[in-house]
Amino acid sequence: MIRELVGLLCVCWSCLLVASPIEDLTRLLEPYQSFSAEFKQSTLDQKGAPINQMTGELSIASPSIFYWKTYPPFSQVIVADNEVLWIFDEDLYQVQVRPIDDAITASPAAILTGGPDTLGSRFRVTDERKNTISVFRLVPLATDEVTRQIVLRFDGDRLVDLSIEDALGNRSLVTLISVTHDQPSPERFQFTPPDDADVIYALGEQR
Repeated sequence: MIRELVGLLCVCWSCLLVASPIEDLTRLLEPYQSFSAEFKQSTLDQKGAPINQMTGELSIASPSIFYWKTYPPFSQVIVADNEVLWIFDEDLYQVQVRPIDDAITASPAAILTGGPDTLGSRFRVTDERKNTISVFRLVPLATDEVTRQIVLRFDGDRLVDLSIEDALGNRSLVTLISVTHDQPSPERFQFTPPDDADVIYALGEQR
């Protein structure tokens, strides 16, 4: 009986040892496959000094279906509807229509909804833990990436913030507020340009 108990403990301990940062991160991101939240975004320079700050709201349904809105004085709406990416600059009253391609691979939506295969094929993932705080660093495997690293910080199971650092050392920090895990309404991911807005198509051909 003692021998079987020792063997069982050894098996359980081995299972704990083989858990990878990607597996841990995937587990923590499961509640964020589809959610909505308000957010505060800060752009920091190489020394960590804030360049600008803005607030807004977001909804995510998949890597290619998301809604992102920032409030004045930096008013902008970005909608990915699984076909194209709509970018509406309210100050310029201009809409850009772009293809959904590798340009959004480092977007918050793509990172938060990425499974272990996606994260493992695109990033080297490491983690650090202190008390209830877990910090995951994602470094792109591709050498030509404009993104230097992505950092996700959790307090227990709650995603606190996400930061994206570019190749020049500038960092965009997104702090989540008032998160709800209900399925967002499909209508949120539909966008129709205002009749008098200037629409610029970058699709090769217009829809």
